Amino acid sequence: MKYCPACHRTYPTEYNVCPADQNSLQSAHELQPGMVIRNKYEILEQIGIGGMGFVYRGRHITFNELCAIKIVNDAIAGDANFLQRFQTEAVVTRKLRHPNAVRVEDYDYTDDGRPFIVMELVEGKNVSQILQEEGPMSPPRAIRITIQVARALGTAHKLGIVHRDIKPGNIVLTLDEQGQESAKVLDFGIAKLREAVSGAKGGMSMTMTGMVVGTPLYMSPEQFMGKKGSEEIDGRTDLYSLGVVLYQMVTARLPFDGDTLYSLMMQHMEGNVRPPHELTPELRIPEALSRVIVKAIDKSRDLRYQTADELIAALEQVPADPAGIVQAARPPVVATPVPGSTPSSGQRSSAQTPPSARTVAIPPPTGVAPSAPTPRTTPIPTTPAPLPPPGSGTTPAWQPVPSTTQVAPPQTIPTVAAVPQSTVGPVNQPDSGLVKSAEQHVLLQPKKTGVKSFIVVMVLLIAVAVVSAVGYLKYQEIRRVRIETAINEKLSAASSEPLHSVRVSVSEKREVTLDGKVASMQDFAMATTLAASVDGVVSVNNRLAVDTPKATQNQGGTQTESPQSLIDKGTAFLDTGDYSSAIECFARAAADPGTKDKAQALLERAQRAQATEEKLLKNRR
Repeated sequence: MKYCPACHRTYPTEYNVCPADQNSLQSAHELQPGMVIRNKYEILEQIGIGGMGFVYRGRHITFNELCAIKIVNDAIAGDANFLQRFQTEAVVTRKLRHPNAVRVEDYDYTDDGRPFIVMELVEGKNVSQILQEEGPMSPPRAIRITIQVARALGTAHKLGIVHRDIKPGNIVLTLDEQGQESAKVLDFGIAKLREAVSGAKGGMSMTMTGMVVGTPLYMSPEQFMGKKGSEEIDGRTDLYSLGVVLYQMVTARLPFDGDTLYSLMMQHMEGNVRPPHELTPELRIPEALSRVIVKAIDKSRDLRYQTADELIAALEQVPADPAGIVQAARPPVVATPVPGSTPSSGQRSSAQTPPSARTVAIPPPTGVAPSAPTPRTTPIPTTPAPLPPPGSGTTPAWQPVPSTTQVAPPQTIPTVAAVPQSTVGPVNQPDSGLVKSAEQHVLLQPKKTGVKSFIVVMVLLIAVAVVSAVGYLKYQEIRRVRIETAINEKLSAASSEPLHSVRVSVSEKREVTLDGKVASMQDFAMATTLAASVDGVVSVNNRLAVDTPKATQNQGGTQTESPQSLIDKGTAFLDTGDYSSAIECFARAAADPGTKDKAQALLERAQRAQATEEKLLKNRR
């Protein structure tokens, strides 16, 4: 794009002179602070960057309101299918109006043709930052945050929107108008955009390409299995991820972890979770809260909470951690007074200290030069101390115990007479050249390093670095080839014929990319699983194309859409918010006995989404 350095307006690349002030325009690849786009948004600063584009802090010039602006980068801006999807997701997300979800306020294009979304600007820290700075949260605070997030998810699920990437980084804590802590959920619809699904309209066949979407630490088992689409990924996926986030908030640990993507996947799909109250008993997490968390992250989505309302109701039933639990663990310290009155300042200290614990001076052994006596607490036999005179009202704090042991007279310890210092003359200081300790000796020694020795050391360090770098590169190449070979062997041994022709490439970062075409989603998921199962694989980018069933012909010879094609098209309409068209497609697919149950479930879901949208529009009026 080009911009004017005087008025800061942006223009298409074919412009050379600013029409407003006739100044020469300058080129810029990205937006800069001070630029004005569409004559209404001023760019203040860049606040984020991601795989799809950049996020800027902006200001609406007319309203003088701050906002967040997400702009697609150049690499994606040329993909027409993605741009259509980006606009559709913006329209669908705008329908979500909830105090705990970030609002979408505008959608437009920059002067060089890149689309951008204007959203509510949320000031605050996300949950991930707070956990790093403060450690685990108290159960009441974590429950309050989770309920707020669940309410936003519940509203989104009723509209047919599934977040797909709930994680601490997408939950920002801010202050509401009353000064109370409030959670805001970011990036509704953005995770689905990362699927890069190319949809088709009408009766055309659809080819789907995609990848495992989400953040692996918080992904549900069905996401790891490569399932996608509205009929396979629903709101229960978000509730699973939210349960993992709640687990981390109260324990500052994750329920599942692994060194590789495959081990992490297996933990989420088959691993056993340890209840939070058993994992960190010192945090005194209520057992009722542990039960809620464990149910939320169950492997089977049929055994989890089915709706956000069910999860909210369960969390509201968790009793607050009573203060008495903590106090019971810390019994009060009761001071027991010593019998008798406190002695006066004139009394000897022996009246308060038993003789067996007096501090005495231990004489040095014979033949050793005397030094300053070292106080030690040593039990010694004593003789009864004289009782106070009658009528004094003072009772000794301890009762003397007679001893029959003879005590040898202590040896005479030579004393050194103190030499009075003169108040006029200077005090003699020790010789400054005297080294008093080993530490001081080290500090006082001059460090002598020859230039020749320094050069030799540097040459050796450089040689070691070069040898290490060459060895590391060779090791990386060997490991990359080993991973690629292992994946090809597993794909060749698979029972499905299309998997034998899948093209595998492995980057230096051990990221695997799969290209080619398969016949079904089962093959798509199987390819991802086989690639992730190889030791050393960091991530899998599955770009395999899946062919959907084509249209069939009726008895009259004319083409009709297959039930599966109707379901796919209805799902696309449901994702875009066209509920009427989705209901029509699902109703036609339900007439086929083979897809009746599946189509009927989707039909009811589309009808609920349409009713929810009509209710929200009615309340807004």
